Amino acid sequence: MLIILISFISPSLNNSGDIFYGFYPWSDSSYNSDVSLWVRINLLEINAKTHFFLQYSTYLEMAEQKGKVVLDPAYAIYSIIGGFQYSTSLYFSSYIDHYCRHIIDRDLEDGKAVFNALNFVLSNVSNPAHRFNKDIYLRLAYLFYPQGIIVDWLNSKPYYRHRLFLDIGKKITPSIQLTLKTEYTLSNDEPRRKYHQIRPGVYLFHQKENQTIYIFFHYYLTAKDPLHSPNHLLLIGTGFSF
Repeated sequence: MLIILISFISPSLNNSGDIFYGFYPWSDSSYNSDVSLWVRINLLEINAKTHFFLQYSTYLEMAEQKGKVVLDPAYAIYSIIGGFQYSTSLYFSSYIDHYCRHIIDRDLEDGKAVFNALNFVLSNVSNPAHRFNKDIYLRLAYLFYPQGIIVDWLNSKPYYRHRLFLDIGKKITPSIQLTLKTEYTLSNDEPRRKYHQIRPGVYLFHQKENQTIYIFFHYYLTAKDPLHSPNHLLLIGTGFSF
């Protein structure tokens, strides 16, 4: 019996991740550059189709840089995720995302927030680090914020209740991918507020085995969010995924 159980359940320490740096070339006091880093580790595998994982991520938002200081963040987002993924022809993931947005070395209170969200994701890749492996990349995500249903301290601000994301990528050559990211959000306010984002982009990339280096151009055609709204701004950057 134990041997049969072991054949279905086994430890798995496969990892993946992504890091990028991007800057806004058009002068703006609130948006100078962004840095993102996330790493995912698969801890347990069941019958080669179900994986339990942990993920840590950091997102740094740099506002206007003053003096000789560079990469001085105004806000830092830290996130811890735990959940599972089931794979067939597509990948379905469900997880809890705890993340907090902190103000860094600034005498401010506006912008600080703590959130906990239930995430449901359907995609044709196991995670976004593998988006360059497909001729057409698709990712649909629904996030639910249970503020006021369980306990209020799960979410410190009423900014989000329901969020829907759709990411699409299409290779036009072996090293160029066109992308479109969209978001629609309903808040937990009364009356509810609506937020949205439409962000087309282009990736120039080079792959070697499971590693990819890339340059990207993202244009925020429209971006309305209570915390991060680089509306009509261009973000140019470079990154590495594995």
